[in-house]
Amino acid sequence: MESAKKDVRGSSERAARNDEFYRIGQVLATPLDLGMRLDRVLEQAIDLLQADRGSIMLLDEDLEELVVRASRGLQAWREFRVPLGEGIAGWVAEHGEPLILHDAVSDERFRGVNPNIKSALAVPLRVEGKVIGVLNVSTTLEEKRYDYLDMEHLISFADMAAAAIENARLYDALKREQDHLKRELLMASRVQRSIISTHVPCASIRMVSRLMPASEVGGDFFSVITLSRDSRFCFYCSSEVQDRCQNLRSEYCPDKFGVMIGDVANKGMPAALIMSVLTTLLYELGRHHISPRTILNQANTAFRRFFSESQYGFATLFYAFYDNTDNTFTYSKAGHEPPLLLRSGGSVEFLEGEGFPVGLMEDGEYQEKTVRLERGDRVLLYTDGLTGALNSKGEVLGRKRLVELVRTHVREDIESFLDTLADEIMLFTGDAPQPDDVAVMVLELEDLFDLTMTVGTDVRQIRYVINSVLETLRGFEGLKDPVTLRLCLEELLHNAMEHGNRCDLSKKVYITVKAEPRKVVIRVRDEGEGFDVNSVMATENDPTILSERGRGLTIVKHYASELRFNREGNEAVLVFTAD
Repeated sequence: MESAKKDVRGSSERAARNDEFYRIGQVLATPLDLGMRLDRVLEQAIDLLQADRGSIMLLDEDLEELVVRASRGLQAWREFRVPLGEGIAGWVAEHGEPLILHDAVSDERFRGVNPNIKSALAVPLRVEGKVIGVLNVSTTLEEKRYDYLDMEHLISFADMAAAAIENARLYDALKREQDHLKRELLMASRVQRSIISTHVPCASIRMVSRLMPASEVGGDFFSVITLSRDSRFCFYCSSEVQDRCQNLRSEYCPDKFGVMIGDVANKGMPAALIMSVLTTLLYELGRHHISPRTILNQANTAFRRFFSESQYGFATLFYAFYDNTDNTFTYSKAGHEPPLLLRSGGSVEFLEGEGFPVGLMEDGEYQEKTVRLERGDRVLLYTDGLTGALNSKGEVLGRKRLVELVRTHVREDIESFLDTLADEIMLFTGDAPQPDDVAVMVLELEDLFDLTMTVGTDVRQIRYVINSVLETLRGFEGLKDPVTLRLCLEELLHNAMEHGNRCDLSKKVYITVKAEPRKVVIRVRDEGEGFDVNSVMATENDPTILSERGRGLTIVKHYASELRFNREGNEAVLVFTAD
């Protein structure tokens, strides 16, 4: 008989043990979300003990408090805190021992609000001997009184559940840290993009660019450096040019600017931070010096002083100075990939030059060279992430393939040219992960215009601009009604200042006029983010269009021979032809 009782007890214990394993399996089947996993653990514990309420409290080690993170039948207790050592749960957590209470309400440690609780169990949640929380269950049923066998089952279940909870808690902490890091990277990426300026003050130069970082932030950078009109560079201009600038009322020199592209060693946050310092340094040097070689020499000295102890102690760099008065492109190179000069006639040449990366050697030995650009010429500047792009076979794109791609698509307009180049690179690399960032800039010398103007975002300048354009087009056959041109220009200029630049006084509007015997082309470009051209122009048949502000583009399109926009939506091209 005694043997039979032992067999029955053994079978019961095995069944209970199997039930515990089943319930832990249910817990582990939940995602690694701390809230979901805590709810599932509590649900299984209450079901295991046939309780009608319960809670899970996790230990806040910094504050030495237990915090209710999951509850059932005690919803108002969620996030309730109990100091370590106080109450039933506080005692269990402090001593690391379970408690079974047959008359919970009369226990001096009881902190509950329900006087009907008849029996309660509280067991510690341990991971590798360390208490991480407390699991509590209770019942209000008179006939249900927990015994030590119930406590053993709950302890066994809690020991297995604690590991699942700790894994979820570690995952939750890691996820919060990753989210925090992602927010920091996003902010750093925004700061990095804000440093980059791509607006060219010279109206005869068009530029498009693309930055493709291998991580959220990287060490590749490029930018245009504008020169103040009253700077020392005006000394080099003829009196005629100075008078023209004075009449233009431009804050920036419309004929000269600097351009740079570079790559800080390595990538990620450290490289991005060094990039921001280097970019700021180059901005300052570019506003005080006309010689690219001088700028690189001083940048090299400063870089070595600032980052002598850094493992990212060098950067490749290409710096150039463009002068529209004679179309010269003067440059120096510091260990950077040589840009490609794409002549309008179809020839392609590399802009080579000697010089060590900035920060690598005390004497960079930089050379300074000058080329003269002609109408239709393009300069392709890029970082080594372009030529070093890898495909799935481990092959690099290389300079030879790059030249072939350029020759194939050089006849496309500058925007399509860069888009196609980016598409070709993506086709070459496929899904292969890329080891480095990619930065690309394309500059093109367009027509020599009859009028170029750069004005601030100031509606008071609109009348002056219109009068200057009308004066330039005096005698043009297609200009039979100046009122029509005035109306169209006023609309485009208002759009550029108000909708494009959003009335930001630090941003500029660029105007060019090219007059041919029977056609005039006027461009108005702002420094805004642009707009979706298709969505705006699709409203031209809207019967309420004349009553809505900002819809005057339809009126302009009606009076002009042609109205088109660039892809970004920040440049309008107005065409009038002589009938």
